[in-house]
Amino acid sequence: MSLSTRLAAPPAPKANQTILNRWYEDLEAEDKLAVSNAITDSAWRHVDLLAALIDEGMPEVADTTFGVWRRRMGYTK
Repeated sequence: MSLSTRLAAPPAPKANQTILNRWYEDLEAEDKLAVSNAITDSAWRHVDLLAALIDEGMPEVADTTFGVWRRRMGYTK
């Protein structure tokens, strides 16, 4: 495929992908595992984990958005 053909139209966005899902999918395997472990670890307080991940490059989102995403990723109280 030529470059001009490839750049003729942007790729379709992945269905049902939030900004947090896209950020997570772009992480290296080691970082992805660390994030997964922290997300499901109830010892991590919600606000502390959110702040730590934002400090490390996660997009800033509302704490409620982060909470919904965290539960979807497997967090249970």
